[in-house]
Amino acid sequence: MFVPDVTTTRSAVAVEPNTTAIVVGAPADRPLPVSPFEYWFLAERPYRQGDYQAAVEIAAEGLEQWPDHPVIHYQLACYHALAGNSRQALDHLERAVAADARAKEWAAGDSDLDSIRDQPRFAALSA
Repeated sequence: MFVPDVTTTRSAVAVEPNTTAIVVGAPADRPLPVSPFEYWFLAERPYRQGDYQAAVEIAAEGLEQWPDHPVIHYQLACYHALAGNSRQALDHLERAVAADARAKEWAAGDSDLDSIRDQPRFAALSA
């Protein structure tokens, strides 16, 4: 399938077994932006090693291309909370919830956010 407009959203369902769908299309004058999830994936290593500030720095780079992406903001909330940066954690969580209401559900049981759970702003965001 050729999709000339990269802002177009399409979906497909294979009805025959062993069907493969290939989608081709991109702007000819520039590369596509890096997926917002790539920043999260890159930040996973320092996160798992307990280097939360490095995770913050890596994930924050994604905001240049994806300033309102809920997952980037949610991950930054987690990394900041773990790094002891309560205000920044709550700021990012607020942005995540504003962009995607599911972030409330994510936050409900996420132990990464335990350090900010007793904050009034957290209670307001998760209500």
